[in-house]
Amino acid sequence: MGREKIVKVAQKKTGAKKSARKTKRATKVDGRRDVELWLDRVKPELQPIARRIDRLIIKAMPDAVCAVKWNVPFYGLRRQGWIAAINSFKAHVKLLFFGASGLKPKPPEGKTRNAIDFHTDEELDEHKQQVKAWLQQAKKLPGWGRTHRELL
Repeated sequence: MGREKIVKVAQKKTGAKKSARKTKRATKVDGRRDVELWLDRVKPELQPIARRIDRLIIKAMPDAVCAVKWNVPFYGLRRQGWIAAINSFKAHVKLLFFGASGLKPKPPEGKTRNAIDFHTDEELDEHKQQVKAWLQQAKKLPGWGRTHRELL
């Protein structure tokens, strides 16, 4: 086999692998369905908390764009940016606000006080009204990453 043919075969194989990766990545990160799949994988004892937070976010922002990025559900508004994200850890579920500097009062957790952690359903019950208020405030603030393709 000549050198030119070997190079063409190698380029063809490399190009095919790259486009397959891009396709796989694009289908993996988009949509409400992926958030539901993520919620299904949360530890059983934390799943009720994660699902309740998800419902609070969707109720506050019915037009929310959802995506799973870096294995974390993100919630945003078109042309505004990502507003919130939730994550599940060993013993708690975290609700993170991207525009937290504009929230009053500031959430209690995170380096920049941009999050709140819930270890039990009772903790979420105690802070439910404040979470709703933060979500109402957050949806009026500029979000993060307004140029992401999901948010255009």
